[in-house]
Amino acid sequence: MTRQRRVGLFVAITALAVTVIAVYLAITLVNNSTGTGSPAAVAVPIVQGDTIALDRDRKQPKAWGRVVIVGASGKRQLGKLTCERVAFAGGHGICLALAHSLPTPSYEARIFDAHEHVTGKLSLPGTPSRARVSPDGRYASSTTFVGGDGYTNPGAFSTRTRVYDVASGKSLGDLESYEVTLDGKVINKADFNFWGVTFTGQGAQFYATLGTGDHHYLIKGDAATKQATVIRDGVECPSLSPDGTRIGFKARVGSPFQWRFHVLDLKTGKETALPETRSVDDQIAWLDDQRLAYGVGEEVFEAPADGSARPREYLASATNPTRIR
Repeated sequence: MTRQRRVGLFVAITALAVTVIAVYLAITLVNNSTGTGSPAAVAVPIVQGDTIALDRDRKQPKAWGRVVIVGASGKRQLGKLTCERVAFAGGHGICLALAHSLPTPSYEARIFDAHEHVTGKLSLPGTPSRARVSPDGRYASSTTFVGGDGYTNPGAFSTRTRVYDVASGKSLGDLESYEVTLDGKVINKADFNFWGVTFTGQGAQFYATLGTGDHHYLIKGDAATKQATVIRDGVECPSLSPDGTRIGFKARVGSPFQWRFHVLDLKTGKETALPETRSVDDQIAWLDDQRLAYGVGEEVFEAPADGSARPREYLASATNPTRIR
C-alpha cells in the first residue's frame, strides 16, 4: 500500500470515528433533554403530598437521573426531566441539567411547572451542586462548582450561587455581588464562597452558607436588596423547617473532619445532633416539621428532627428528595 493510500485510509477512519462519537453524544444529549430512549414518563402533575427525587435504579440505566414522583400512597412513577439536581415548591421547579456535551460539557438551569413543562432556561457556570425553590414558588437558586474544584479543604474551591426570579426567568445576581455584614461591619474577602440556599418564604429572603478561611458562616440574605448578614459559624447547607423555626444543616466534626447532620433552633440557638454516623455530603431536606431526609449513595433516608431515633430508608434507588407541601 502506498503512503498516499495509507494517509487516505487513516483520514477516512478518523473521520468515521469522529462521526460515530458525535452521533453518540448527540443521542445522549437528546435523551438527557427529552427522555427519548428511556422508560415512559408519567402524564400526571406533581401535586401536594408527592415526593420528588432523582432516579438511581441500576436496573434501568436509561432512567438514571430522571425525576421520580412518589405519591402519598407510595406509588413510584418516572417523570420527563433528567437532572443533576432538582427542587420543587409552590407549583414550580428547577432542574440543573446537562445542556451541551460538545466540545465540553455545559449545564443549564431549567425552570419548570407542575407538568414538567420547561418555562425558562439559564446557562450555568461549572457543574451542578445544589438547587432550591422558595415555598411560594417565586424564587429558585442554584449552586455550581467552577473549574472542577472540590470543597473538602477550606478556601481551595470556587462556587457560584445565584438566585432567580421564576416568573421572569431572570437571574437576581450571584451572591458574591451581595454586601455582607458581620457584627455590623461590612466584610469582603477574596476567598468568599457561597452555597446551599434555603428560602424563608418571606419575599426573596433566604439563608445560605458563606465559606471564608476556616469559617462556614450561616448568613441570612435578601435577593431584592442584595444584602446578607452573618448569623453564626459552623453551619453548612442549611435547610429551613416548614414552620420556619429550625434549620437542618451539616457540620464539620473531628480531625480529619467528617460531616454530621444537626438541627439548629433559631430562637434558642440549641443544636441537636441527628443519629447518622456516616459522613454525608448532602443538603438535608424537610419532609414535614418532624422529619428530615437526605441521600446516601443510591438511597434516601429519613430521620426525626429531635434525634430520637436512628435513620431508616425512605426511598430506594433515589437521591435529592423534595417533599411537596
